Amino acid sequence: MTAAGALGAAGLAAIMIMAGGIYDIGASKPHFAVTYWLLDFAKRRSIETQSFMIRAPRLDDPDMITLGAAHYLGGCRQCHGAPGAPRNPIASSMLPQPADLVRVAPTWTSPQLFWIVRNGLKYTGMPAWPDVTREDEVWALVAFLRALPTMSREQYARLSAGGLAPPQRSGREIAEFGAEAEALSRCGRCHDPPAPGAASALVPRLAGQSRAYLELALRDYAEGRRASGVMRPVVAELDNESIAILARYYGELPPMRGAAMPEDAGVKRGRTIAERGDLETGAPPCLACHGATSAATFPRLDGQSARYLESQLRFLKAGQRMGSIQSKIMTVIAARLSDEQIDSVTRYFASVQPPAKPAPSAHHAKGR
Repeated sequence: MTAAGALGAAGLAAIMIMAGGIYDIGASKPHFAVTYWLLDFAKRRSIETQSFMIRAPRLDDPDMITLGAAHYLGGCRQCHGAPGAPRNPIASSMLPQPADLVRVAPTWTSPQLFWIVRNGLKYTGMPAWPDVTREDEVWALVAFLRALPTMSREQYARLSAGGLAPPQRSGREIAEFGAEAEALSRCGRCHDPPAPGAASALVPRLAGQSRAYLELALRDYAEGRRASGVMRPVVAELDNESIAILARYYGELPPMRGAAMPEDAGVKRGRTIAERGDLETGAPPCLACHGATSAATFPRLDGQSARYLESQLRFLKAGQRMGSIQSKIMTVIAARLSDEQIDSVTRYFASVQPPAKPAPSAHHAKGR
């Protein structure tokens, strides 16, 4: 009874403190030591419990690490810092302060990091992933966080910038626009880096796609019809004019040519599906919509990474891309393809070298 009375008195005192507004919740003053301990204890126990059943994929994949590095630069570095890039002073004035991930990331397991990145943390300013259905993107960032603590300044700069060199800028440009690494192209470091192998095989090559398709895809991301926690925050900052300019820029670039791939039995099976479809399952030929003379609102697939194409077909097959008309069409088609057929057809398109300059489609000829 004595213990119960003491607890009741403590609870009553806490309620009185809160109701009277005595406790200072301003971020300019630190918590009491016991408050820090209680919050950290509750946070760690919650994360350990919530992440218990999560199983991590292979995380030493260079393509995943590269993709995660590009997103970290734009979405995380300002608060959490990076090798050679301290966090923004505004983040240092937050309470609690965002973690120095070079030091703190190794204290969490990979499933725990995944849960934190995907779900965010209440009362810390740490947001949830913009689209929680894209667990592949979350794992890419976790792969980067696993590699981050051992990265040198030079390694981080090369990975996060996608091989792009910082621009040489005048004093006036720095005064007007700042000198942050964000001055580097947010699109270019993932989609058209100059150094061979600098791009992740998990992202598409945009050069040479039609302007109509690129505009449609960007608007689908911006309006949430196409899921991506990486793309949506970037595109949401663009107005219609900027989207049109970007689409025209990439549409006028010559297509990027991939590495040659031998035509083995799997690639030959993929060619058959691409050209003729599969009569048994009712899957139509891919080139009916994705060929050189197809509608401009469908993407060209030749020369794309097999890993990227495979991931998109699997998203479609699982019904994870249902927002746009094109996605709804492809969801039905992807469901008719076996895993072996998906592997074959994606390897086939990766083996096809795009022409130096894409042939105009029928829609292009009409001025679209």
